[in-house]
Amino acid sequence: SAVQAAPSSPLFQNLYFAMDRVVVLSKHVVAPEVVVGCVRVCPCSGVPQVDQKQPQQQPKPHPGQSATERFRQLQREYSKSAHRLRTEGELPSMTVYELALVAPGRGFPEPFLDKLLSDAEADGSLAALDLLPGPWRSAQTRGEKLRLLQIDQAANERGDHLQLYAGYQQRYGDRGLGSNIAVPTLVVHSPLSTAGPQAAAVPARGSGDIFRVVCRVLVADAGDAERISRMHVRKEPNFGVFFNSVISTVDNEHWRAQRDQLTEAFLPLSTLAEILPVSLARARACAERLASMASFGDGVVDMSDFLLHEAQAQLQLALLGIPEASMDATNADIRRTFMGHPEAQPGRLSEAMRDLLTQARADTSTRLPSDLDGCPVRGPLSRAIQTGGFAPSTDYGNMLLILFAGHDTTGHTMTWLLFELARHPELQQDVQKEVDAFFEALGGRDPKYQDLSRFDLLDRCVTETLRLWPAVANGTFRQLQFQDEVVGANDSTVTLPKGTLVNIANWSRHRNPQLWGGDAEEFNPRRDFSSGELARVGCPMAARNPQSDRFSPFAHNPRSCLGKNFAQLEIRLILSYLLHNFSFSLAPPYDSVKDVMLPVARSPDGGGPAFYGVNRGGTMGPLDLERRHLDGRPLLALKLRVARRHMGGAVVA
Repeated sequence: SAVQAAPSSPLFQNLYFAMDRVVVLSKHVVAPEVVVGCVRVCPCSGVPQVDQKQPQQQPKPHPGQSATERFRQLQREYSKSAHRLRTEGELPSMTVYELALVAPGRGFPEPFLDKLLSDAEADGSLAALDLLPGPWRSAQTRGEKLRLLQIDQAANERGDHLQLYAGYQQRYGDRGLGSNIAVPTLVVHSPLSTAGPQAAAVPARGSGDIFRVVCRVLVADAGDAERISRMHVRKEPNFGVFFNSVISTVDNEHWRAQRDQLTEAFLPLSTLAEILPVSLARARACAERLASMASFGDGVVDMSDFLLHEAQAQLQLALLGIPEASMDATNADIRRTFMGHPEAQPGRLSEAMRDLLTQARADTSTRLPSDLDGCPVRGPLSRAIQTGGFAPSTDYGNMLLILFAGHDTTGHTMTWLLFELARHPELQQDVQKEVDAFFEALGGRDPKYQDLSRFDLLDRCVTETLRLWPAVANGTFRQLQFQDEVVGANDSTVTLPKGTLVNIANWSRHRNPQLWGGDAEEFNPRRDFSSGELARVGCPMAARNPQSDRFSPFAHNPRSCLGKNFAQLEIRLILSYLLHNFSFSLAPPYDSVKDVMLPVARSPDGGGPAFYGVNRGGTMGPLDLERRHLDGRPLLALKLRVARRHMGGAVVA
């Protein structure tokens, strides 16, 4: 029922999947020389400082080596280094994200798809496609079935596959966006997401990744979504890029042990309130940085790039306790590699990973509240990694996860919020009035954690952004741990077998008019949220996960997002300083979508409005309307015109 992909296999000539998506492709075929920092610890402070040593080079290409041969060479090196991480604890020389940068070709050959489809049909793993509505039932010929897989691949490449699925729900389901449907899709499953001996047993030659055609059930019925998310906590093994980290491990006991260890780093009062001064200082610096950037030309700034930068800065400085110089040196390279940006260079992310993880392990000044030695809380997430006692592959996976999800989701959420405020200037003014009153009430003193509970409209805007533009639009991918029932066509009861792959997606459920009313596709922060849905900070309810059967931006408990409390904190701090000092409007060409309804669904060929949320690599950001990658895939950007609200050179606080 599956094909195992070895590094010498021809499968790698045209494909490589990372995180259940079509690979990012680029023209970089030769990895540059990179400098690897080594860490020494300052005896006075215990804070690690970075020295430079001789550059470490990626394997050089042989004369006349083709792009495909170069990719296969690097893939073999990645497989070997991943094996050494699992067996010897040696940090890898490359990440999957960097490997994807040099992947040649695009798409999957039809014979390969046909082989995988035959295997899946033969072993009965596609049986659920006949249990629920979906496009499979309308595909009568072999060519039509293969075409469905090709459409799915193309939508993943464009980053609009959730909009494609919403169209399937509306076309084939009888409950609109509340229809549970089944879709055929191509996935890569990895044994790297297992813990212990099974992961260590993956051979050094060969990633162990398995390419499969599977049936995935999109769970959109609100009751089914909440129940399955709460009860079936085992993940689908499609996040091997993060090894056996807290987000990717399929071992429930291993997940619980990691969650128990890492939770202390995100406690609202004991931890986050203590590191707030670090976040606050960066929020002020963020406003000053934007003032400088907006002073050039006509004040147009790519706020997507700007806010992703600031979210990365916040997590490194406040959560990890990394020195500012190290953050400045790694910020752009980390973000570009994760995004598959044309300027990304193989080797830079893995270099940053080695530096940051080594610093996190070596810094003796980091503290958690439970240390009880009289030292202040500092770099709590680094301390949690230091004291966890997990395997090196787990620590490495968690650091890679932190650097990606810890900035990407928060940066996108802030970007989407400013996008909607720029589209609704009267609402922006109302939020600014609330922010101005917030700072006036402080009387010139610095805000404390509890002060953030004063916000109401800003809280509602954050919550509405998480609904309408969920950064994790995919929601969560699970596998049923036991047989379970979901709503089928005509309100029938459909029994799904143990092991069924399910996707509790946020995109269509968060925009379902049956759950949210006729204005479900409009930005309305004053809508009737339940108390359990509103995202709050600084109050007794701050530790609560905002969730309901219709709303789960951080997934439902118990396997909800670990970093949500910190994300909520930094969003309030950054946006309060920005909205207190600046006004935002859409700059060309984004002003063309100011009054355009951006629908939940798109056609199978990607037809629809020119602008949409690009959902690639696990998160959703705004489409760059001016540039595309050389290979044609979409990039991210959002250009806003930034205007100072107060005269004078200094940022007002």
